[in-house]
Amino acid sequence: MNHFFKYCFLIVTVAIVGSCTTSNKEQLTYFGGKIIHPKSDYVLLYKNDVLIDSLFLDKDDKFLGSYKNFNEGFYYFIHGNENQYIYFQPKDSISIRLNTWDFDESLVFSGTGAEKNNMLIDCFLENEKERYNHTIYSFYRLNPTDFKGKLDSLLTIRQNKIDDFKSRQLNLPKNYSEVLEIVAKYPVYNRFERYPARHKDIHKATEFPALDPAFYSYRKNIDLNNSDLMYLRSYTQYIVNRLYNNIYTKGYSSNSNEFTVALLNTVDENISSEKLKNTFLRQMVINDFLDKSTCDINKDAFFTYFKLSTDIEDKKEIQRLLNDVKKLHGGNQLPAFEVLDFNTTKHNILSLSKNKNSVIYLWNPEYISGEYLSSRINYLSKEFPKLNFIGVKISSTKLQKPVKGIDIKQQFFINSESTAAEFLTSELPRTLLVNKKGKIVNGYASINSPRIHKQLKALQKD
Repeated sequence: MNHFFKYCFLIVTVAIVGSCTTSNKEQLTYFGGKIIHPKSDYVLLYKNDVLIDSLFLDKDDKFLGSYKNFNEGFYYFIHGNENQYIYFQPKDSISIRLNTWDFDESLVFSGTGAEKNNMLIDCFLENEKERYNHTIYSFYRLNPTDFKGKLDSLLTIRQNKIDDFKSRQLNLPKNYSEVLEIVAKYPVYNRFERYPARHKDIHKATEFPALDPAFYSYRKNIDLNNSDLMYLRSYTQYIVNRLYNNIYTKGYSSNSNEFTVALLNTVDENISSEKLKNTFLRQMVINDFLDKSTCDINKDAFFTYFKLSTDIEDKKEIQRLLNDVKKLHGGNQLPAFEVLDFNTTKHNILSLSKNKNSVIYLWNPEYISGEYLSSRINYLSKEFPKLNFIGVKISSTKLQKPVKGIDIKQQFFINSESTAAEFLTSELPRTLLVNKKGKIVNGYASINSPRIHKQLKALQKD
């Protein structure tokens, strides 16, 4: 499971607090395993956003931790840029074995408590396979009745799988059963929420399909305000799809400034949990800005965000983003700032981009993985071979390593002394499109945006 860019923001866990002691003796919970082809020398164990333990690998790439009075519930562990969920009960002794070259597909749990976690992995893998299943994608062509029939059949298959598992695993914790249902079924519910817009686009129609109220019958059983589930990606992805569906079906175009304002307002109207509301408001205003792939500011959207959010720290981050845009934007000359290569030799960015139409992508591993970055940059550089791609890592970590798969001669990083920090105060990724005269033609492009292709095509012709 890719720990991709942070505005995606949400990782699976559920907090369940309870007593883990008996009157006779302490209960110990164990977590260990073996990492094949490790990406780092440790594994991190989290509950929600709280670090529980840092488990270092030994000479055989194995690790082991033991815990007293461990709270029951969902946790997640991180190794390299990947993460996966794990459910613990007191006295569990769970061991993992995984190969980082094929993270989720190779992950196997063993020991006491393993069955519950292997079931979750099966559901995650099933969802991943269906993402790339062309037959399922073709369902969006169907009329609403036939589409619903196909998806109801998928839900029946998944329910039968859950029922079979429960018949073999007696006394499953209620909270585990709840989340298993979400992990198994909500990806299917997502397809219901995406159907109107995709069906309309596929058929190049002017109107959305007419839907019977029963089309969304599953909604009556869904709570949009369970903040305990805010780190459960299957749950939050569903909410995002549902909120977007609300706005699309009201006739707003995603290319309009009004779309984001309406989206923020529908978050406010439908999400009463303050924690969840603030998370979605932040996510959506940033996603909209990055998706536009431009340094033009949708003032109405940001004004609406500041009006609706109550999270002071989030607001400070968004303000830093706005300040960064004002500090450096399209029409400016590229300022001289120093970068370092991986021999710690200093270079001036002006000399690296001189007389070349350049794509200077400033990236942060907090928001994007090295694996994805390598794939994306290699794809874009092949599509636009005349452009000069320069990677600059903007991370505060002292350990600096190049990304595998990208020419090391085109990779750099900045330290705290670099003047580039003046326009990177938010530490969000940004891409500068600079022509051969050193003029910035786009001060806040995004390599993830679908609009980047048109922008790079124009830069290559410049």
